[in-house]
Amino acid sequence: MSSPKIWLITGSNSGLGLSLASYVLSKGDKVCHTVIAAARDVAKIPPSLSGAHPIELNPSAPETEVYAAANEALQVYGRIDVLVNNAAYSLTGPVEELDPVELRAEFQTNLFGPIALIKALLPSFRAQRSGHILNISSIAGFAGEPSLGAYNASKAALDAFSDSLSREVAPFAIRVLTIMPGFFPTTFFTRAASTRVPEGRRLSEYATAEQGGLGIDWIYPAHVRDGQVGDGRKAAQRMWEIVWGEGLARGLVEGQGGKREWVRVPLGPDSVKRMRVKLAQLAENVDAMEPIWSSTDMDEEQIRALREQLDSKRE
Repeated sequence: MSSPKIWLITGSNSGLGLSLASYVLSKGDKVCHTVIAAARDVAKIPPSLSGAHPIELNPSAPETEVYAAANEALQVYGRIDVLVNNAAYSLTGPVEELDPVELRAEFQTNLFGPIALIKALLPSFRAQRSGHILNISSIAGFAGEPSLGAYNASKAALDAFSDSLSREVAPFAIRVLTIMPGFFPTTFFTRAASTRVPEGRRLSEYATAEQGGLGIDWIYPAHVRDGQVGDGRKAAQRMWEIVWGEGLARGLVEGQGGKREWVRVPLGPDSVKRMRVKLAQLAENVDAMEPIWSSTDMDEEQIRALREQLDSKRE
């Protein structure tokens, strides 16, 4: 293993962010005091992260404040090697029930905040010709459930952004990964369930399970009954390994036989199951629509006229 890396982890006071920060600190002298734990309220960072350097970072804040927090983080150790955009939350309820102000606020935290932080740190990553950007997404961004439409959309947008960014920064040896957890028993679900509008204001037309009318309270007990519950510490270990290219991630990263196109890192068998079902649905969808998509090109005569126009401009 080479020299220690400096990790900046947002939302490090709870959930997978806390698990990852704790795991990095647990690696001992090789990475001691190289975690910068970011949270909206540093007072909520638990004592277990006393070895980390706390900074206040609110992804919902204006871009200038996010840039200022990024600059503060850079000043701590003089560099950042791994940025983990973990802070996020979910509104719950059918799309028709969502408040537009709350919807924009969720996108600010889940999408625009991470983008601002990435933009603030990219110049330093380019200068050092290295860096890792781990965007904590969700399988919901690829194969979402009803009643979580806003969250699904914000994560899908983060996924698409990550795809483009990965190709843009390839010449600078900066790796971009989209981490796609399935079910992990964190406070995420408790908070998400609390955001639904009061029962008296809910639309009765959205009552069935297929429409998401049951909310998300069923998710936790269903996973426990099925015997499929994610372990936050194991997820943290896998993220550590994918950055270092060791352990179960050996051979999966660039330089070891892995491909830059392998941007997505699913976490949990449930994540992969949902992904494969969605991929099969997409393949079926594309094949079924072939009479439509195969019929929309210009005729050869029109294309020939366009070629002649291009040729005449070159002369």
